[in-house]
Amino acid sequence: MRILFIHKDFPLDGGVEQVHRRLAAQFARDGHEVGFFVINGDPVPDWPTFAGTGSVSGSWLRLRHLIRQGVTHLIAAKEQANLCAWLASLGTDCQVIYSRHATLECTGQRLSPRLLGWLYSLYLLGGGRAVAVSEPLVQTLSRRLLWRRERLHHCPNAVIGDELQELADQPPPCPLPERYLLAVGRLAPEKGFDVLLEAYALASRQASLPALVIVGAGPEKDALQAQAVQLSIAAHVHFTGFLGNPYPLFRAARLFVLSSRHEGMPTALIEALALGVPVVATDCETGPRELLDQGRLGMLVRPDDPRALAAGLLRALGARSAAADASILRFHGRQAAQAFYQVWNQ
Repeated sequence: MRILFIHKDFPLDGGVEQVHRRLAAQFARDGHEVGFFVINGDPVPDWPTFAGTGSVSGSWLRLRHLIRQGVTHLIAAKEQANLCAWLASLGTDCQVIYSRHATLECTGQRLSPRLLGWLYSLYLLGGGRAVAVSEPLVQTLSRRLLWRRERLHHCPNAVIGDELQELADQPPPCPLPERYLLAVGRLAPEKGFDVLLEAYALASRQASLPALVIVGAGPEKDALQAQAVQLSIAAHVHFTGFLGNPYPLFRAARLFVLSSRHEGMPTALIEALALGVPVVATDCETGPRELLDQGRLGMLVRPDDPRALAAGLLRALGARSAAADASILRFHGRQAAQAFYQVWNQ
């Protein structure tokens, strides 16, 4: 198989991008030829990367040329990439998987849920197949499809690799407080770090808390740092920026906190569970409830509610940690790759 992953751009701190790099590595270990096609030309470190023209209208012709040169399978992520893959593969034997990683009404989504349903219905004409990263997301998208719902599948994200424990055992890449809570993600509105800061300030008034370490980069960095000052918690909140290997920080964290307003299937939460870190997560539409087995493996709180999150932090810090669960292994690269093979072979 000659497999190309299709992306609009490729930010190195993006969750979908990290998942696809792990999945690509597993495909390569399985003996397949793998590369990336990025519409805006961003390079993908350590992988052959083909650049588009910067727009779907010009890029699909370049992608079609690659298909004619022997590319047999495509995995596209996000709607511009999905549309580019659909146009490029029309009338060819190339097998395409169109993937959905976020809820249909997530922050920043420009397309309405109805229009997304029409688009995915269009993708499924011919031989196309679609995947979503959680069962609730499959159900939500299925209700919007006009036909061929049997071509929509659930495929878990490739989050866990054999190297995860080894990476976590390395020395921390930055100075750390002795005791801390950990949050990891892109500093963007959908991740709810503003809610986390307000919740941390509220909880700090009721008990002495460990410090808060936030790993990630993004457009909200300055606003979040200003908010920490305004809430008088700046001395206790540490922004590390993007870290290539954040996993040593998981190992020593007292608690992992997911404060998202929207998720598809949160990568950092899966990593925390795989590394045995106790977790508190917002019960957003898809992702955390499924991952935490309805709350058995970690505490769930209302999303976008600082008081609920503050109460969750206090309860979790005083609770006994849940044992690691074997169900998290479905997010290993090997299992994720097998799920994609099964979709292609159906």
